[in-house]
Amino acid sequence: MSKRIYIVAVESSADHLGAELIAEIKKQSSKTKFLGIGGPAMQSQGIEPEIDISGLAILGFVEGVSAYPMIMRRVKGAVSSIMDNNPDMVVLIDSWGFMIRIAKELKKANFKGKIVKYVAPQVWAMREGRAKILAENVDHLMTIHNFDAPFFERHNLPVTYVGNPIFDTNFRAGDGHKLKLDFGIGESDKIISVFFGSRLSEIKTLAAIFTETVEILKQTRPDLKFVSPVSDSVATDLRAIAAEDKRMQDIILLPESTKFDVFDASVAAIACSGTITTQLACAGVPTVVAYKLNAITYAVAKRLYKPDYISLVNISAKEALLPELIQGDVTADNILREITKYLDDADLRETVSAKLLEQTAIMHGKGGIASKRAAQTILDILN
Repeated sequence: MSKRIYIVAVESSADHLGAELIAEIKKQSSKTKFLGIGGPAMQSQGIEPEIDISGLAILGFVEGVSAYPMIMRRVKGAVSSIMDNNPDMVVLIDSWGFMIRIAKELKKANFKGKIVKYVAPQVWAMREGRAKILAENVDHLMTIHNFDAPFFERHNLPVTYVGNPIFDTNFRAGDGHKLKLDFGIGESDKIISVFFGSRLSEIKTLAAIFTETVEILKQTRPDLKFVSPVSDSVATDLRAIAAEDKRMQDIILLPESTKFDVFDASVAAIACSGTITTQLACAGVPTVVAYKLNAITYAVAKRLYKPDYISLVNISAKEALLPELIQGDVTADNILREITKYLDDADLRETVSAKLLEQTAIMHGKGGIASKRAAQTILDILN
């Protein structure tokens, strides 16, 4: 008898995790059927989204409050779809605020299937109380960090460490030469890649500052070219911003499918903090990391956040392999100061690149492919 799994992912990185999970489960079990809510990656695996996920990639207390009515409408829509389809299991990927609401509503509705959370809330960084809340509302947790388990197991939540799939991808597999040929960039030109973020709030906060930085660099260094791979989930919003700010014409907006080629071609990068900075580190690209939150959200986070850094690579290395600019320090002048170090010193670029590759190799470990372990965990629970 076939089993039915309903997967929910509302952010770009979660969408890719969902797609990889589906692909691996298909390899291990031809009888499993899939339903769900996701983006382009999950759709490529045959998922027809049950609700619209646009606008659900939200980070921050104030941002969450302002979007609360929309979030709750989508939560109700997701729960209604799940209950109507009555799957054997629901897998909720990342996105703490949205997913915990779904889990709570499913419990209230006496959902009979298993509820699995994939990617733990970062209670090691802040808000440890979330561990107890999660334990009360889901049946199993799959984590991507080997240090997550104790926080949740003390609340009797079964935990399986599956590993971080990001380290199973070869981010050095791109072809920078082909990228330059395809987009008319001179072979001798240096490429700076720019990553505005995967959430509309991040893009709105950082776009003007990143664009100002690019404008200054363009005036002083005519041999530089600027490119930005953009995911489908934010492409429309970013192009709308670009239409209003003519300075953004200096940045070539590319489809997300070119990202690996962009990594290979880049001498350095400017990036919003997030999954992309770990990917850039895996590719050995020296990167300046920037992040800004709403002032109230930042004030709350600053009191609660425990680590010394915001980038996963820096946290793991216990040093700033990726220079970080946060909140008021996110200015064009500060980004210029950091990125210029890489542009002016080829030896520094090579040294930093080597350190990034070494650190991400350590973070990968030797545990096998994460998505395979996640798929096996799901099937074990179902059976």
